[in-house]
Amino acid sequence: MKISRFSPTHLRFALCLLTLLPTFSSALESDREQPIRIQADAAIVDETSGSSVYKGNVIITQGTLEVTANEVEIFTADGEVIQIIAKTESDSEILAHYQQQINEAMDMVVADAQKITYLVQEERLHLSGDARLQQVQDVFTGQLLYYDLGRGIVNLNSSGGSDRVNMTITPKKSSR
Repeated sequence: MKISRFSPTHLRFALCLLTLLPTFSSALESDREQPIRIQADAAIVDETSGSSVYKGNVIITQGTLEVTANEVEIFTADGEVIQIIAKTESDSEILAHYQQQINEAMDMVVADAQKITYLVQEERLHLSGDARLQQVQDVFTGQLLYYDLGRGIVNLNSSGGSDRVNMTITPKKSSR
């Protein structure tokens, strides 16, 4: 595994990776046309495995998409982004964060957890550890949360014991 900090070869790989990121979301069409910005304290790029790791107060933005965490890993295969993993230290009070407006008709989808795995091509979010998802005014919490972005399906699990899943579903306002 080659590990170094921003050699010319790694910069080319990182720039190539950035050109692929706009294809990873079912979000607003305008998001895909926006530049991707990644800020971190350090970055490691491994060209042979198609992975990059960003550490230290990581902020990734593209249009309405925002991902923040202590560490973010991005995996590519055959020239396409396939997975993004955002995570925080297990003892941290600050959780990994994802937010994005899915389409013109919806408000933001906001998710927080100790670990957020974004399965890009499947358009799914997997949240683990203090998972919380909010879409419009509906809120879902549990230890494990799976969210299908394209179909809007939420699947929650507790860790057992006294831990339970919680949901707050806000009724639609009638137009009478």
